[in-house]
Amino acid sequence: MIESWLFVLAVIAVLMIPGPTNALLASSAHQQGIARTSLFIPAKLLGYFYAINLWALLIHLCSPVWPNFIHILHVCSAVYVVWLAFHLWKASDLEKHNQHHRSIQPRQLFFSTFKNPKALLFAAGVLPIETWSNPTNFVLVFALFSLVLLPTVVFWMFFGRAILAGQSRQIKADLLYKGSAMLLIMCMLPVVIRFF
Repeated sequence: MIESWLFVLAVIAVLMIPGPTNALLASSAHQQGIARTSLFIPAKLLGYFYAINLWALLIHLCSPVWPNFIHILHVCSAVYVVWLAFHLWKASDLEKHNQHHRSIQPRQLFFSTFKNPKALLFAAGVLPIETWSNPTNFVLVFALFSLVLLPTVVFWMFFGRAILAGQSRQIKADLLYKGSAMLLIMCMLPVVIRFF
């Protein structure tokens, strides 16, 4: 069984980070509406599912041959977290992203999620090592991941739509991004401690 369920906090923090997939969701919600964009949620979930498991397989295959590979990935993941915390997107970047992507399709969201470096972060350090030790843990962890993904996607659809529609006078994007950076650092502390 999973030793600690604290990884859920780290999953929430990483999924809430402004990034290309969240920007695509926000743009789609603004252009096509919340109802149509909600049909894209399985594409994002499948993108993460395939990418996380591909990274986990690579880690599993490389660890016996090159034992330091997992440590290198841990360091890369920690550097990525710090970089993300200090370089979160601004609202103007969200608007530029919206202008470049006029007609968003589910496959765009799938490939954007599949190529997202967050998948490496999940596979190398956020999800417990016990996830891949037996089918029960695997199903439990990914069911929980799916349950956490849903509200974060809905949040980004509503928040992004409000910013792009110009309804964000009450919603300060800069404050959200700074709060997201603080949440990320605080929630990743248990994961970073587990690295060392």
